[in-house]
Amino acid sequence: MGASGGSIARRAVRGSVWTLGGYGAGQLLRFVSNVILARLLFPEVFGLMALTFTFIQGLAMFSDVGIGPSIVQNPRGDEPRFLDTAWTIGVLRGVALWLASVAIALPVARIYGQPALLWLVPVAGLTALLNGLESTSIHWLRRHLRLEWVTSVDFGCQVLGMVATIALAVIGRRIVGPNDLRLIWAPLGGNLIQSLARVALTHAAMPGPRNSFLLDRELVRAQFRFGRWVFVSTLLAFLASQSDRLLLARLVTMAEFGVFGIAATLASIPTLAIEKVGGAVAFPALSRMADRADFGQVYARARTPLLLAGAAAASGLFACGPPLVALLYDARYADAQWMIQYLAAGAWLQTLSGANGAALLALGRVNVLAATSAAKFGGIAVLFPLGYYLGGLRGALVGLALSDLARYAVSAWGVSRFGMRPLRGDAVQSALALGVALAGYGAARALESGGRGHFLALVAAATATGAVWAVLGLRYFREHRAHLAGG
Repeated sequence: MGASGGSIARRAVRGSVWTLGGYGAGQLLRFVSNVILARLLFPEVFGLMALTFTFIQGLAMFSDVGIGPSIVQNPRGDEPRFLDTAWTIGVLRGVALWLASVAIALPVARIYGQPALLWLVPVAGLTALLNGLESTSIHWLRRHLRLEWVTSVDFGCQVLGMVATIALAVIGRRIVGPNDLRLIWAPLGGNLIQSLARVALTHAAMPGPRNSFLLDRELVRAQFRFGRWVFVSTLLAFLASQSDRLLLARLVTMAEFGVFGIAATLASIPTLAIEKVGGAVAFPALSRMADRADFGQVYARARTPLLLAGAAAASGLFACGPPLVALLYDARYADAQWMIQYLAAGAWLQTLSGANGAALLALGRVNVLAATSAAKFGGIAVLFPLGYYLGGLRGALVGLALSDLARYAVSAWGVSRFGMRPLRGDAVQSALALGVALAGYGAARALESGGRGHFLALVAAATATGAVWAVLGLRYFREHRAHLAGG
């Protein structure tokens, strides 16, 4: 932990380039795969798959004891004994998660009236078992900001998973036909192949200490002391991020839920970007500077590029989402056009909260992170069903956005307790993002109304939104480069 601030900052910027590059390529791949599978499959398959993995994600978050963050943050994170104990806990956790997926399959199938879940949930639960077998080298490399390895393995496995899923879907259509629900085994099989490849590569290809089974009692106790608030935080984070889906799957048909899943996938891009860079770059870098007197200034510099990227993505989604869906998806997915715009507002608020969350985690304030998730879950529990009652699905999505606002308010309060004041700057950037989004959408609507077609509308929206953020981004990075040179 003795590296200088300038050295850490340079590694963080290099890591940001790798992470954002890998993330961008991965999201492009994910989008292409989504479009292809929308042609090969049908909305009910997307809905059933989204519901299945919501439960698997829930199990994983319910049992999260912070193994990855502990390796990144703990002063003993380079010791083989510490890493072996962490890996062993992860393996045992993976086994427990799979057994839990078997246990919940029957009640879940009955609650949602979907008999297929009886088999889908346990098979999907095998991904949790495989994830538990991953080497700790992936966290050790994040600790040292050597993110080119992490990005390369992530992207390579994603390519393999996409190819496998599409191949299985094509083969499945020939065997069972284009409208058979058994096609759901294609994305499920592709996901398992991707997880298996990732486990193999983390052990065979990544540098770092090798793992073996070990349980050091002292380290186990320390891990669970660290992880108790991580557990509470991630439990609440699951309820905050997925309870809307659990509620919605009970209120609408599985086909409508599948269309919502398509819109949510596209709208999650800025949120996932912040989580990716925040977890892989900002959190490790800020963790090394948490005891510095100028931490507030470091925090401000670290979050600015994240917010620029998030604002560009959110405003771009609002403006470009409708013509993009109309251009690439068939009429079965038309409702995703307006859903994306509602979800884009929530995605921007999640971006702001995520940027604050990286600082809170670096400072070890996991309890405040838990409070932010509790605020969002409370908002969803009240505002989501109320919105659905008053205005159908549109009203429910308004309630979802308001719950994201509650989460952001708590996160802003949390960082303000440590001398950081994001509210004014965030308000200005939010107003700018809204203005850019409306301008881009107006340009797209004008062309579509004039009969120019969805493609030209998409180009106009992307140009109108992209130009503003490109100028602001270039201006920031010129200043940031000068800072590093002096650093």
